[in-house]
Amino acid sequence: MQPADLAPYSRPTPQNGFAVEQAVSDLGFAAQFLTWAMRVQWTHIGDGKHVSRVVERACHAAEMPEGAALIAELTDALIRASSRPLSIPCPKWRVLTGDEARLLGFVAALQARDGTPLAACDSEWREPRHASAIWAPAQRLALAMSAAGFYLVAPVLTGTAVSPDAARLH
Repeated sequence: MQPADLAPYSRPTPQNGFAVEQAVSDLGFAAQFLTWAMRVQWTHIGDGKHVSRVVERACHAAEMPEGAALIAELTDALIRASSRPLSIPCPKWRVLTGDEARLLGFVAALQARDGTPLAACDSEWREPRHASAIWAPAQRLALAMSAAGFYLVAPVLTGTAVSPDAARLH
């Protein structure tokens, strides 16, 4: 890898995070997109084993072709790791649920690479038997989102802050 290929990330700028009952409209585009995609996957497929064609088309348009498969894999892992039904509402729901806020915080922490992902996730997801099943697809999703320009937490690139809304849509 050449030095130009290395992303010169430093600590992320402070972020308020994601909260229960936070309006989805108040989120940055990347968080809105991930919330919508998880809701569509959860609502239309339910089991996470099949990729939602709607999410797949949206991810392709967002230049994140592997995104739909990663969202389906993460959905499946969350279903298997949770002893209770997760609160993932229909795509039109206007506020975040507690489970969605934790999931967004978890993926944001993975994206920021600041060592705090486990603090953001549900305690049940930290159990050794579930952690690796959830961690792997969430990490790959965080990396795919970063590569496509979808930042849940704005990274600092060579002293210039990048907006969480800096996604490239064509």
